[in-house]
Amino acid sequence: MFLYLLTFLNLFWLAFITYSLYRNKNKPKNQDNNNSLNKFKINILRFNPFEDVGGDQSFILTLLDENNNGAILTSLHNRDITRVYAKPIKNGEGNNITLSKEEKLAIVKTIKG
Repeated sequence: MFLYLLTFLNLFWLAFITYSLYRNKNKPKNQDNNNSLNKFKINILRFNPFEDVGGDQSFILTLLDENNNGAILTSLHNRDITRVYAKPIKNGEGNNITLSKEEKLAIVKTIKG
């Protein structure tokens, strides 16, 4: 059951990306690209959340727009399990949610470029 759900989500995501690329490619030249992906700031920060175990296998993916609004995806990986968290970001800070020091660092690095 889980495999079917994962396959469906992957196919849905692939269809969405394909549609987005097709729409942007066929957009009339006189429209401005205010909604373009070029306006987004994207950064990946790898880190080790567990001092005694492993290496920099965990990561934080930061996606922010020009107003520093967006989301971060945090993946914490250890030998037994991987956990993924998504958190909203508003004005460069957690939107009613607590951020870890690594997540705050990732946001600062994304904003600075």
